[in-house]
Order: sequence, then C-alpha cells, then structure tokens
Amino acid sequence: MSAAPLRVLVVHSSAEFYGSDKSLLDVVRMRPPHMAMTVVLPEPGPLVAALQASGAEVLVGEVCKLQRAMLSPAGLWRTMRAVLGSLRFLGALHRQRQFQLVYSNSVAILGGALFARRAGLPHVWHVREIVASSRKLTWVFRQLVRRMCVRAICNSSETRAWIADGGPAQATRYVVVWNGVDPSGAPVDRVAARRSLGATSEEMLFVLVGRINAWKGQGLLVEAFAALVRQGVVELPPLHLAIVGSAYAGQEHFEVQLRDAVAASGCAAQITVTPFRDDVESVWTAADVVVVPSTEPEPFGRVAVEAMGFAKPVIAAAHGGLIEIVQDGVTGLLVPPRDASALAAALKCMAADRLLREAMGLAGRERQRLVFSLRGYVERVTAVLQEAAESTNFKGESR
Repeated sequence: MSAAPLRVLVVHSSAEFYGSDKSLLDVVRMRPPHMAMTVVLPEPGPLVAALQASGAEVLVGEVCKLQRAMLSPAGLWRTMRAVLGSLRFLGALHRQRQFQLVYSNSVAILGGALFARRAGLPHVWHVREIVASSRKLTWVFRQLVRRMCVRAICNSSETRAWIADGGPAQATRYVVVWNGVDPSGAPVDRVAARRSLGATSEEMLFVLVGRINAWKGQGLLVEAFAALVRQGVVELPPLHLAIVGSAYAGQEHFEVQLRDAVAASGCAAQITVTPFRDDVESVWTAADVVVVPSTEPEPFGRVAVEAMGFAKPVIAAAHGGLIEIVQDGVTGLLVPPRDASALAAALKCMAADRLLREAMGLAGRERQRLVFSLRGYVERVTAVLQEAAESTNFKGESR
C-alpha cells in the first residue's frame, strides 16, 4: 500500500547552481514518490529547468529574502513590503494547492516561516548558514528558528551550535544532516579539462571552486601561492592555480579585487581565474589538490566533499563545517584560518609528495562514500520532512 500523498511547499533563496541549490535539487530529484513538491524561487535562473526536469512544480515569486540592509531602520519599509508580498503570494498558492508542509531551504528566507505560521502548517527550516560575524543577525536568526519551525535541519554540528546556542530540545528540534554527493558521471578527458583551466600536463594544479566574495579566501590563496612560487624550490614540479567562480550580481568589485591581486602577485602567468562552470566534474578531474581557504567559517563545505568523491586531497581552513569533513593528515590538511604562511606551507607539502596526495585522495574518496553519500543525505532530509508533517506541534517553543 503506497503512502498518502504529501504536498510540500519548498521556499528557496536563489535560482543558481551553487552548493545549497544543488543540495535542494538532490532532495527534489530523489524524494519519495508520495512527496509532491512545489518550489518557489525569488528569480528565474538555471535551477528552474533542473527542478522541473526532476518533477517539481516551480514558480517565481516574493519569498522575503532577508538581507542586512533590510534589518536597518532605513530598510524597514522594504522589509514590510517583502513580508506582505510573500504572504499574499504564498497564501494564494496555498488556496490552489492545499499544502501540508512548508520547507524553507535557507535561514535567510522569511516568507515560508511567516506563511506557515499564518496557515497553521508545520514548518521545517534548513539552516545552511553561519553568520557569526554579526551578533545582531545571529540573535535575530536564533529567535526566528526557535519560534517558527517544528524542526531545524542543520548542515553541520558547527551550524547547529551557532543557531541553537543551547536552546530548548536540541536533540529533537535541531537535527544535523550532512550534505551528500554522488561523484558518478560521464568520463572526462583530464588533459582537456586541465587545459581549460590553463594548466599543462606537467604542472601541479591547485583548484579553488566557490563564490567570489569577501570570505571564500581567494585573495588569501593567491597570496599563499605567490609566496610559494617566490621560494623557487627546485624539487617542486611546475605549479598552477585555478580559481573557478563568479560574484553575486552587484558584487562584481570582488572579482576586480581578485584580478588585481593576481596581476600584482608576480606569478600571474601561473594563475587562472575563470567564471562559474556547471561542469564542475571536469574541474575535479583536472585538479591535483583542492583548496578551501575560507576566511570565515563554512557552514558545511560541499566542495570539499565533492572533491573527495573524485579522490582529491583537500587543504581546508580549520573552522566551521570543514573540520567535520576533512581529516587532518588522512584525507587532507587543515590549516589555521586566515594564515597565508601556514597555507603556503600546506601547498608546498602537497606539491612535494605525489604519494601523499594519492593516499589522501583515496582515503577521502572512501570517507565520502561511507559518510557523505547522496542517498543517505536525501533519506535523512525526507525523513525529517515526513516526521514534521505528522507532528501536531506546529507553533511556538518545543514540547
């Protein structure tokens, strides 16, 4: 006997194809047959077609995506307009679809929580952010999550520690579910993939994949890489660095700053900066070592898991969710955050020892298979959704 249909309203923060977007697509694509999902996005983008191909209904509308400026006194009017617009849009949608559960795939989305409270529906909040640099935003998000969801899925223990802060019923309300990936895919021509990143077959290729912004660490990595090149260590192979990613619209100045740093590095010919690519599997295939040097804590660090699935060793900053992914000295190296000298030393260690790279890569692939599988991730997320839908405690503090 098949399970009764469960109509889920999913509210998400973007229509692009970065980490949280991919993780949402995985849930939609591999959800149980009885879960019917309608996804609301704030704008059109490449995620729309992928979700539709996976069987979801997709609409574009107001979701009340929170931004720092909206929480200031000057942004109050804009916030109220977004709140009212989101309630109207989602309310009209609910009258047509009769949802049974609301799933917000980002703590920065307020519309789903407010609508669920008004409609008396259970709400699950997937917390994929750590905003430790702002005490004001931290307080706001903690209060919202504590009061406006029946379950909070956190993408790492570090994320749960940030959002829960010793709050009530952590064991039941705040659930840690690590993201998972599936590294399978069509074979990739490694030589061609490396060429597309500016690297020859003889060069040792370091790769950083991620949004170009103030905290992903691209500038720090350029500084560390240039310091290593200046050492002129004869025993090392020729070195190359590829940085793959784009800035948010309106934040293109970060790309300008990065290119200026590359130009001033003294080794610009050995550094390639290329826009975001949707064929990231070819990037992992091309890489010798993947670097995740984030200067602020990563809530999770999906790119590290993706790289491990392709048997690539990972150098990562030792904070946030990355410390739950990378086993120092086993699957990669953890370095003190924001320390260019320590990062350069880690790059040198990896470049000098091919056997070490290979051993760490194989250990990483096995860890990804056992701990960060895609099927396990989707099963855990959908189990929380099903449990929340069956709960009778929709509002307020936990039981």
